[in-house]
Formats: sequence, structure tokens, C-alpha cells
Amino acid sequence: VLLDRGADVHIRGRKGNSVIAAAAYMGSPEMVDGLLKSGADPMLVDQFGKSPMCYAAGRGFTEVMRVLLDGGVDVNARYGNGLTAMMWAAGHSADAGYLDALEAMDLLLSRGARIDDKDDRGRTALMIAAELGHDEVVDALLRHGADVRLVDNDGKSARELASTDELRARLTRSN
Repeated sequence: VLLDRGADVHIRGRKGNSVIAAAAYMGSPEMVDGLLKSGADPMLVDQFGKSPMCYAAGRGFTEVMRVLLDGGVDVNARYGNGLTAMMWAAGHSADAGYLDALEAMDLLLSRGARIDDKDDRGRTALMIAAELGHDEVVDALLRHGADVRLVDNDGKSARELASTDELRARLTRSN
């Protein structure tokens, strides 16, 4: 209704959030699709460098991610701090369960996401998941061929960043 009455699809909130980012954050594929069709820019980032894809991937909203990817968002695009959607999915928020994160990662991988890209700190999705203690995500990344030997800018591997002894042991066995 608002769009039909001339609402600005590029209006931003106090922290630079776009309307399409808000729709992605709330997990509404229908709203995201409608905003894309009305000319909303899916690559706009807020003051923290987060885009609609970051919000969708980090919260495990696979259907929103699918709409964004179908709308032309590059599966390997870089956002604030050099993070990719794969990294956001691997480091998923507490609102998203691990099954949501796994589904998001499967979608990204099926669309050609690179599993071992590094952010500005030199960290990969595997390192992020290990540090946050996302056991199931670590296992999935390893099954998909994530390189356990990579190190970040400080010379630390996923094993060294792992938050639990069990994860460290699992990553050691995979090496």
C-alpha cells in the first residue's frame, strides 16, 4: 500500500538501515521481493556495513536469501569488515538455530559461494563458527571441504580459535 502511494524505497533509518534491510531482518521474502521489484537497492549497507543479505544470512532466513540471490545479489559479495554471506551464516545469531544456518549455507554453496574466503581479520567461515562454538556448522563446513589448515592474520587456525575442547579435538582430527 505504501509503495502504491509513492513511499520512498530508499529511505533510511537512524543507523542507516534501509527498508529492504528491515524486511530482510524480519524474514519477509514477500516484502523483500516487492521492494526489489519497486527498485530498492539490495546492496545498501547500514553504518555497520550490514546489507539485507547479512541480516538474512545471520538470522537463517533462507527464503529471503533466495529472493536476494535471484534478484542479482552476488553470492560472494563483501560487506563490512570483508565479511561474506557465508561467514554471516556460519556465525549465525542466537535467534537462528543451527538447522537454519545449515540450510542457509547449503543455499549459498549451491549458488557458488566460496567456502574459504577470508574477512579483514583473515578469518574464514570455519574459524568464525569454531570460535562461536557452532559445532554442527563446523561439522558441515568440514564435510563441504573447508580448509582446516588456514590461519588468520594473527597466525591462528580454526582449531586454535575453537571455543571448546571438543571442537579443538574435532578440528585436529580433520587436519
